[in-house]
Amino acid sequence: MKTVRKILKWLFGIIILSILTAVILVRFTDGSINTPDKTILGFDEEKGRFLIWEKKTFNLNGIDGPYIIDNQLYEVTKENKLLNKNINRKEKLVVRVNNSDNDLFTFQLKDSITSEPDFYELPEKLIVISDIEGNFDGFSSFLINNGVIDKNFNWTFGNGHLLLNGDFVDRGENVTQVLWLIYKIENQAQKQGGKLHYILGNHEIMNFQGNANYNKKKYKRVAQLISNNDSLRVATKFMYSNKTELGKWLRSKNVIEKIGNYIFVHAGISPEILKYNVSLSDINQIARNNWDKNLYDEEENNKVENFITGKKGVYWYRGLAQDYKYYDKIKENELNEVLKFYQADKIIFGHTVVENITKEFNGKTINTDVKHGQEKNSAKTKGLLIQNGIEYKINGKGTKTKI
Repeated sequence: MKTVRKILKWLFGIIILSILTAVILVRFTDGSINTPDKTILGFDEEKGRFLIWEKKTFNLNGIDGPYIIDNQLYEVTKENKLLNKNINRKEKLVVRVNNSDNDLFTFQLKDSITSEPDFYELPEKLIVISDIEGNFDGFSSFLINNGVIDKNFNWTFGNGHLLLNGDFVDRGENVTQVLWLIYKIENQAQKQGGKLHYILGNHEIMNFQGNANYNKKKYKRVAQLISNNDSLRVATKFMYSNKTELGKWLRSKNVIEKIGNYIFVHAGISPEILKYNVSLSDINQIARNNWDKNLYDEEENNKVENFITGKKGVYWYRGLAQDYKYYDKIKENELNEVLKFYQADKIIFGHTVVENITKEFNGKTINTDVKHGQEKNSAKTKGLLIQNGIEYKINGKGTKTKI
C-alpha cells in the first residue's frame, strides 16, 4: 500500500511540475497550446491574464477582397468593415491592394471555368516563378520589370507563357489581391495568344482541406463571417470550395503539367511513383478526386491515392532537393528512370527553399523556390525564363542571366 501511495505521489508531483512548467513557458515566452479554434493554454499580454480553454478570436485588418459568391461581392474596407453588395457579373470589379502605394486594378469575371489540359507545346518564351505566398509587391513588380504586365497590371507578354508553380496563397498580407491579379491576366493572356499556367501547391491544397494554419488572422475572420461558421476548418473549406469564384477557379487547375520536354510540378516526383504506373493525366485526376481529403495524415485504403496526395506525393515530396525525414534525396539514376517514363528531359519545381535558382543533376532539375523580396523591384525576387530553348535566371529588377 505504501508503494502505491509513493507511486501516486510521484505521478502527482510530475503532473504538477508539468503544469507549472507549461504555465511558466506560456507566460514568459510567445508560446501557447492551441487547437485551430481554441487556446488551451496561453497568456494575453494586453489584458494581463491567462487564457484557459478559450475560443480564439480573430479580427479583420484593413483592405481585403473582393470575395465573390454567385452575384454577391464581399470586401473589407480600411476601416475593417465587411461590406456586401449585389453585382452584375459583366461589370468591371475593383481590387484594392493593401500596400503603401495603394495600388488598384480592375478585372472582369470569366464567363465559364473549365479544367486545364495536361500537355502543351513549348512556347518561344516561358517565365516560371513559384512560392509567392500573398506577396503582391514582390510578385507584381517582378512581372512588370520582366515585361509580363504593364504598370496598370495588364498583360503585355503577347503569346508568351507564364507558369506559376504553386503556393501563391497563405502567409502574406495580399493573398486575394495576388489571386485576382493572376485571374485577370490569365484572361488577357488568352486573348493575345499567350497562356497562364497555375500549378497547385501544398498550400492551395491545404486550404481546400480547411487547414488555415498558415493564414493571416484577417483571413480566418473573414472566412468565418462570410461562411457564417465559427469553425475555421469549415469556414476555410467554404472559401476555397466551388461555391466561391476563386475556389471554383483554383479547382480548375492542375498539380502537374508537361510543356515541351519539361515537367512542371510544385514539390517533385518521387521515384517510387513508377511502381504505380500512373500518367501525368492520371496524377491530375487522382489529385482532383482527393484534394478535399487529408491523405498526408489520414491515409485510406487506396494505395495509389495515398501516394499521389501523401507524404511522397507531387505537392509534398522534397526528395528532388534534399534528404527528408521520410526518405533520402533522389539519386540521378532514379531521376533518369522517372524522366524516361514520362518522356521528359527536365523537372522544374519549387516547395523547398534555396538561395538561388538552382540546377542539379546535370541540369535535369531546376528549383525555383527562393526567398523572394517582400518589397517592389527587389533583386531577391527570382524566377526562370526559358527563351528559344535557353534557360535564364531573372529577377525583380528585370536582370537576365544565362544559367
